[in-house]
Amino acid sequence: MAIEEDEVSVVCDADRLQKFVVDVFRALGLTESNARDATAVLLKADILGIESHGVPRLRNYVTRLQTGAVETNPEVVVVHELPSTALVDGANGLGMVVGQRAMEIAIDKARETGAGFVSVRNSSHYGIAGFYARMALEHDMIGFSMTNVGSGGNTPPTGGKTGFFGTNPIAVAAPTKTPPAFVMDFATTVVAFGKLQIAMRREHDVPMGWIMDGEGNPTTKPDARVGGGYILPVGGMKETGGHKGYGLMLLVDILTGVLSGAAVGATASKLSTSGAQSEQVRPAGAAANTGHFFGALRIDGFRPVDEFKEEMDEMFRVIRSSEKLPGWDRVYVHGEDQWEAEKDRLANGIPIDEPTYESLKEIAEELNIPLDVTK
Repeated sequence: MAIEEDEVSVVCDADRLQKFVVDVFRALGLTESNARDATAVLLKADILGIESHGVPRLRNYVTRLQTGAVETNPEVVVVHELPSTALVDGANGLGMVVGQRAMEIAIDKARETGAGFVSVRNSSHYGIAGFYARMALEHDMIGFSMTNVGSGGNTPPTGGKTGFFGTNPIAVAAPTKTPPAFVMDFATTVVAFGKLQIAMRREHDVPMGWIMDGEGNPTTKPDARVGGGYILPVGGMKETGGHKGYGLMLLVDILTGVLSGAAVGATASKLSTSGAQSEQVRPAGAAANTGHFFGALRIDGFRPVDEFKEEMDEMFRVIRSSEKLPGWDRVYVHGEDQWEAEKDRLANGIPIDEPTYESLKEIAEELNIPLDVTK
């Protein structure tokens, strides 16, 4: 859900906004390295135009650090491993820090064996799934990332009425010869909960087909989710393929939760700890035990990298040349719109809305940190 022009309060310089967020995390006790790693994930979301997972969520991370819900500087450890696999314990740290450590392990294992897979327990919300999948690109690998964090109990199984699943995102990234790379990053629900939060913050209705109220009736009111309603899985109702989204959500919980020993389903922690935009799944301050799953595949374990990249380029050329439907002037490949947003926002600044800017001002005042982020 992009910010409309009339909703922009401030346009932020990416470097200044990065410095502010690093300063916030440092003030809360993170080491310089951990603060920069956490900031990298958060800022990447804003730079790519994924406002639902960028600085609008900074307050949530601040609250969890202040209340002790997550550890400031966790000792991330490998609990068990084989040459190409590992189980990692995140020691209840920030998922944005834990996730990068785990993906680095997956990449190292892939470098040695051709493929690396890491399942993680005892972590927390890790931001955008695509950040970690993208980490594989510079190594000429295909990257995978998924997590069961989200608003636990967002979505019931198809045919059920009791919420069980979070938004359970999946991301896959593959390199190309000509930018942008292929980056598929999506929630396995019709919409990420963060986009509902944005709609509630801006007092906007949402498209029909995103959510149902507590009685199973379609609605356009985003606050229906916090009033006992739920978000539909990818595909919507069973008649339109919702059982397929349900299957993907279940797959994510298996790989991130059951495989690692992390929480699953409605017991998986949400990011927010209070407020009208979400209800409690567990008491504030309790450990999340969120699960993640990461993977990396060496392309040259299958065919020469240059051949792979050239064929990716040709496939995307054919896709983009598809005859357009009425009202469409362009066919996108996954990751293309984010690549264009990144170029624009690094050059012209990152727009944020009034509620987000007010939140940043409050954080700056609380922590006695200067807020100098404008372009």
